[in-house]
Amino acid sequence: MADRSESSEFQLPDQVASILLQAVMDHIPDSMYFKDRESRFISINQAAAKWFGLNSPDEIIGKSDFDLFSEEHARPAYEDEQRILRTGVPLLNAEEQETWPDGRITWVSTSKMPLQDLNGEVIGTFGISRDITARKRTEQELRDARDVAEAASRAKSDFVANMSHEIRTPLNAVIGLAELLLDTSLDNVQHDYVKTVFESGESLLSLLNDVLDFSKIEAGRFFLETHPFNIRELVGGTMKSLGLRAHKKQVELAWAVDPAIPDHLVGDSVRLRQVLVNLVGNSIKFTDEGEVVVNVRQLSTSAQGLRLEFEVRDTGIGIATDKLDTVFEQFEQADKSTTRKYGGTGLGLTIASRLVKMMAGDISVTSKLGQGTAFVFTADFQAPDEDWEEPPSIDYRPLAGIHVLIVDDNMTNRRILVDNLNNWGMVPIAAASGAEGIRILNSSERADLIRLVLSDVHMPEMDGYDMVEHIRKTNPLPVIMLTSGVRPEDQARGVALKVNACLTKPVKQSELLNAIATVVGIHSRSINRPKLAAAAKSLHILLAEDSLPNQKLALGLLGRWGHTVSVANNGEECLSLWRAEDFDVILMDVEMPKLDGLETTKVIRREESLTGSHIPIIAMTAKAMSGDREACLRVGMDDYVSKPIRQKEFEAALQNVITK
Repeated sequence: MADRSESSEFQLPDQVASILLQAVMDHIPDSMYFKDRESRFISINQAAAKWFGLNSPDEIIGKSDFDLFSEEHARPAYEDEQRILRTGVPLLNAEEQETWPDGRITWVSTSKMPLQDLNGEVIGTFGISRDITARKRTEQELRDARDVAEAASRAKSDFVANMSHEIRTPLNAVIGLAELLLDTSLDNVQHDYVKTVFESGESLLSLLNDVLDFSKIEAGRFFLETHPFNIRELVGGTMKSLGLRAHKKQVELAWAVDPAIPDHLVGDSVRLRQVLVNLVGNSIKFTDEGEVVVNVRQLSTSAQGLRLEFEVRDTGIGIATDKLDTVFEQFEQADKSTTRKYGGTGLGLTIASRLVKMMAGDISVTSKLGQGTAFVFTADFQAPDEDWEEPPSIDYRPLAGIHVLIVDDNMTNRRILVDNLNNWGMVPIAAASGAEGIRILNSSERADLIRLVLSDVHMPEMDGYDMVEHIRKTNPLPVIMLTSGVRPEDQARGVALKVNACLTKPVKQSELLNAIATVVGIHSRSINRPKLAAAAKSLHILLAEDSLPNQKLALGLLGRWGHTVSVANNGEECLSLWRAEDFDVILMDVEMPKLDGLETTKVIRREESLTGSHIPIIAMTAKAMSGDREACLRVGMDDYVSKPIRQKEFEAALQNVITK
């Protein structure tokens, strides 16, 4: 028996080494494989055979990845192994996507190394792969969930932007007209009504700004609607709604529409107005002196429609050349300091540019620092159908040949007024100051032909009323005054000087034409708004409304029509008053605290079922979506009026329920 101490090095018998290697090959859960220099399998373990769907590891010998997988996976795997053979550099912990012939996809984490013989020569490769398919699927599910969440967030943000700007567009008119009325002579009740409208509009505007500031979102998802509209009325109305804002900064606001453009076009007037409000409002904000002018020109016409160009030009602070490419990007302003000075979220121009693209147009900007900015955009419109009946308009043909003296110190305004009068066949004579106007009337060869004076109020040295006072000493000519803002003393002076009409700038063409036709005694075919008739009898009305401004609005309208009103601030108060008094009708807000309008109506109808009585209930609600009316009628309401309330519809609903 040999002495073991004689051997200083332990040698593992070949048979034992073979047994250990076989144990690894048979039981390790990861796939192990050996390949020759042509990347053909020479041996795999049991786990690999199972992974490949084989009955025995021997079935793979002599085959390659091209026999097992699609070209999409086999080709990169082959190239990796050939690179290892050339360089001797192993590939460690690489993630591979395996695409099987049946379309199935799996993932493995693979390490591949060069296979050497006893002499150290590289004769092939060997590797080990671990299945990570479950992990990769989990990662993909997390990515999908993240994408869904981000899409939902974008959709929510888009909705906020859409609704905010949808509300902002008409809100500009509400605030602008309310401010205009507050600067006129109003009695205490009228002043309170207008102030309530103004303050409510300001509150809503502040809320919208907060939403935009908080959300900081990318606006989107607008849908165009097509309907006939009057382009001159739209541009004029938009400019008038912004007029008071410009007047407060002593900025002149003017507009002109190419006479070649027909009055009525077909397109989305709401979106067009929204773009103009954004661009003109932006120009007013960044202009401290001078003017903001809108010009509308016809670029082309065809059987498919018209292409118009809108230019919004100002004399404001301007934009640096290197910033022009970014002004249409969200949250961008030409200078970050302007955000602090002028405010704003930086979304207005982004929304305007997207709307223009939806109208098949383009938008661009040119500017010079300190000299002003010009935004230009195009949009496509169609002509109305042949069977469309154009609304009645003013007949200006009898005005042809009438001489009119125009007095305005602003060259742009003079040019626009001259162009308008020329288009109507009149003969304008322009003066740049009150003094020049007086000289024309005193010395011009055409002075005897002048039948009307059209003058601006606010002019340097001699204002419009000073000029008229001088004219009245010798001349009873009819006078129309144009003013950016009505001062209390102007009304008294206008009456004393027998001024025939006073129009607020920027003047709509229809307003100016109507005023001229009236002053010079030409019959006008303009449409007068029908007056609302008072109710046939005085009603005792229960108003259930939790909003104070809406209470004031309803009380004002109902009081004007001769009704008496009791107010409930919520559903519970409504029930108490209804049980205590006899009312002719209930005006029921749907969303109220404590007990909403629908639940309150259910209680009333339940109690009435025991007595056989029935009081008419009219729903008043801002919920005007599809199905809302049906929901109100389903609980027993008699009629439905959506907010904002239109006087004519409101009165019609009252008349309808009390005459049933």
